[in-house]
This record gives sequence, C-alpha cells and structure tokens, in this order.
Amino acid sequence: MLARIADNYPGRVAAIEMHVGILDSFYLPEALDRMHYYPPPESTVGNWFYTSPWLWFDGDKHGTEDYNTWESKIVNRMMQDAPVTLTMGGIFSATDDTGRVYAHFRNDSTDTITGRVIFVITEDSLYFPSVNGDLWHNHVPRDYVPDHDGQVVSIAPGDSLTVDRFFSLDTNWVDEMCDIVTWIQNDSMSADSIKEIWQGAMIKVTDLTGIHEQETDVVRSTLHAYPNPCARDITFMLDMPSGTAYTLIFYDVIGRPVRYFTGIAPARRHEVTWNLLDQTGDKVSPGIYLYSLTRKGVQARGKIIVR
Repeated sequence: MLARIADNYPGRVAAIEMHVGILDSFYLPEALDRMHYYPPPESTVGNWFYTSPWLWFDGDKHGTEDYNTWESKIVNRMMQDAPVTLTMGGIFSATDDTGRVYAHFRNDSTDTITGRVIFVITEDSLYFPSVNGDLWHNHVPRDYVPDHDGQVVSIAPGDSLTVDRFFSLDTNWVDEMCDIVTWIQNDSMSADSIKEIWQGAMIKVTDLTGIHEQETDVVRSTLHAYPNPCARDITFMLDMPSGTAYTLIFYDVIGRPVRYFTGIAPARRHEVTWNLLDQTGDKVSPGIYLYSLTRKGVQARGKIIVR
C-alpha cells in the first residue's frame, strides 16, 4: 500500500517501509530502533504498545493499521506549509559502489529550527512473501548513514546548512533500485505525541552524478521564490552553473502537474517567472502548489501559496 501511494505522487512522498520483525528477511535492527524513537501508538485497556503494520507520517504517530486511511492522511499532510526547503545532491562511483550525499536545508521560517537530520539508504523491488500477501517490497531500509541517531543541527531564520555523508552500497544491493532518503525532525515531542518532520526528500543513488570538483555547485543549485504568497505572478531565482539544463514543474496538492518550464541557464543566476496560468492558459485557483526543480544530479522541492 505504501509503495502504491508513493507511486501515485512521484517525487512527493519519501517513503520508508520498515521491517521490524526479527524473522523478516529484510529485518534491520536500526529500523526497529527508529520505530522505538516514537512512543507506542496503540492502546488497549490503558496499555500502550507497538503494532505492525502502522503508518507514521511526518513524525505523527496518529496513523492507523487500516491501509484505507493512509493515503488521505498523507495527502492532508502534503497540503500543509513546510518551514524548510530541502535540496539533495552528491556523487556516486559505480565502480566501487561508494559515494557522498549532500542535503542542503534552508530555514524559511521566522524561528530558529533545531532538529535531527537522518539519512537512510532504501532499496526497491525486493521479493519476500509477507503475512499480508505482499510479494514485492519497495522503500525497504538497508542502512542508516552513519547510524539511526543521525545528527542534531540548528538553523537560524533565513539561514541554511549543508549536511553530507559518505556511504557505500552492499554488493548484494542493486544500484538502480537504491534511493537515499533524508529528513529533518523535531527532537522534542509535542503534547499530542508528535515528533514533527519539517521536511524530507529522496534521490536515486544513480542520480548522484556530480563531479568532485563541482560538489559546491551541486548542493547550491537551489532556487528562491518571491513573492510567496503570491497573487499575480511569482519569480524564481535559480542558482546554478551557466549552461545547465533544468526542468521546473508545478503541481497541485494531489500531485497533478499544472505547468512546467524547461531551459538552459544563460548565467549563474537566472530568473523564471510564472504568471499563475496552467499549461492550457487558464488561471490556477487559489491554494497551495508544489514545485520541483530538477537538473542533473540534484532536485529541489518546495511549496508556494496562491492567493
């Protein structure tokens, strides 16, 4: 079910299918430790306990074991503003299955954010007959880099921070099926038992094609949008090397593309203005829209509000 939801919203859902049963073929102790990072979600006669399957969405334990409710909970969460913009990039060598991944976090809020940054390598298309009848599994965690505890960071309002990690793939894993997922999460639990994830993202390992001398360009290939919220148009300032090919796509909150731009950056800093018309020339409705900027080896995502 989780894999289907992720497929329904490509590039929008960074999913992890944790296998916490010791007898499970894809059991990973670090995944079990990550589950215990959250309080037990289910209660019976006053006793709280962990159960599987269960949906945790952006640090919220108030999911259920009912698959039918998962998609609506995830979509409702996607409609909320995020205080952080996250960009991923890096390098990978297929000859020895090693690389380095970068995550660039920008605090778009007016408050200092202190949170825990986690990186995990996942793999798709793994075969295992599970008790719920699923035979093939995607987004299965293979390794937390460097471990499941991650790193606590603080980012001042309007400031940004880059966290990087060296990683290696096991020879039994298929490179083309591996992703790296990262997120920044509030370490403090709210009154309703939520440890909120402020932003997350993922990138395919084989998309980490940056060259060593260009690593700074890879992690700085972000964009700034203004004004946001907007009413008539919105301008994006792209920061990337001259001659870089890029695609900028806007989506509505259920993942349907409404407008896209493609081009080649004529200079290091390049502006793209969206007049809030969709691909057919009609004005988009007020609401929340998501955008995705893609260039070789890196992807940036964010949200805008149309008044």
